Amino acid sequence: RLTECEDLVPTLSTKAAVYSGIISTEVPMLTAPCETANCTWPLIPTLAACGECSPVTVSQVCNQTARTCTYSTASGNAMENPMDSAGRSTFRVSPSNGTLHPMASTTRAYFSVFDMLSLTHPDGEDPSVTGTECALWFCIQALSLNTTEGSQFENVVANWSTTALKRGGSGAHGTEHVFVNMSASKLNTDNGTRYAVTHEAITALRSFMTAITSGTVQADASALDYTSDWVEAMWNATAGGMDSLDRWIATFAASMSTEIRRSGKLSSDSGSGKRYDGSAMQLAPFIRVQWYWLVYPAFMIVLSVYFLLHTIIASARDGVSVWKSGALPMLFCRIDDNIHDRVGDGMDVPDGLEERVGDVCVAMYRGENGQWGFRTASGDGE
Repeated sequence: RLTECEDLVPTLSTKAAVYSGIISTEVPMLTAPCETANCTWPLIPTLAACGECSPVTVSQVCNQTARTCTYSTASGNAMENPMDSAGRSTFRVSPSNGTLHPMASTTRAYFSVFDMLSLTHPDGEDPSVTGTECALWFCIQALSLNTTEGSQFENVVANWSTTALKRGGSGAHGTEHVFVNMSASKLNTDNGTRYAVTHEAITALRSFMTAITSGTVQADASALDYTSDWVEAMWNATAGGMDSLDRWIATFAASMSTEIRRSGKLSSDSGSGKRYDGSAMQLAPFIRVQWYWLVYPAFMIVLSVYFLLHTIIASARDGVSVWKSGALPMLFCRIDDNIHDRVGDGMDVPDGLEERVGDVCVAMYRGENGQWGFRTASGDGE
């Protein structure tokens, strides 16, 4: 299987990716289909773009007669500025053959290398000059993809940039930069996959990038003059130092990677190739019963029923007298004559019984004939 980008002239989508990468602060990621809203995939290797900006040494040569200073990098790019330019800022970007990133390298597929020279000269201070070399090249990236609740998360966990220039050869492929010595364990590649970029594609992209990465910016308190919007965006990226440039070049590389993944050619010469199938998860209602919480009330119910039955059976076997089972047997109990005498006509007046015998303590007794009755309780607690 061959993964490559082989247009001889950059397409409109490739040009748009370059413009977007230079100007935009954020690049939307490609969305992998996930109908269940929760999916995971294994590491997916893909042809992509990598980028880096590194500070370089800037030399200074001043001409006292002409009152100018020339600032240059080791790659040969230079910028001339008047010595009396207080209150002005000057920025220049130029394509470069590269010192830290040699464009002629055969082990890395560079498609753009350029230098940035930035000079600021505040009033009452000495001028400050910084130089930066930035580079963009084709690489292989291993992507970790997962979708959680409909939101996709993407992370680059490994990359590989080593290539070998293959000239001609059998088949339909011409001169190519082929990625070699890749770590299958880190990138999750297989032996049947071949990643390459044609030399024609790199040549066309280099030519286009040369025009984009060339220009100047002149700024002072009253005016801002720039040769193109792309150059202004690069100048803005230098305002925050190397941290800002690192974010800018990462966005640029991400924009190009998205274009490569969307428009790169995928073919299978051998008819076989590795598929990177993921797994999907679907949320469904799940009821989990905590059975030990239901055991306690069930146990109490069974215990209460057992206690009731035990009480009934025990009462029946103990021969409980009828007078303990209700109020009706009291009608058949005799009352002591002394109590009757104290009642008198208390049955005929309101609260008569309460007033005459309400405070009388009685005791239940069983006579010689076996009948139950009530009599006045004696002082000994009978």
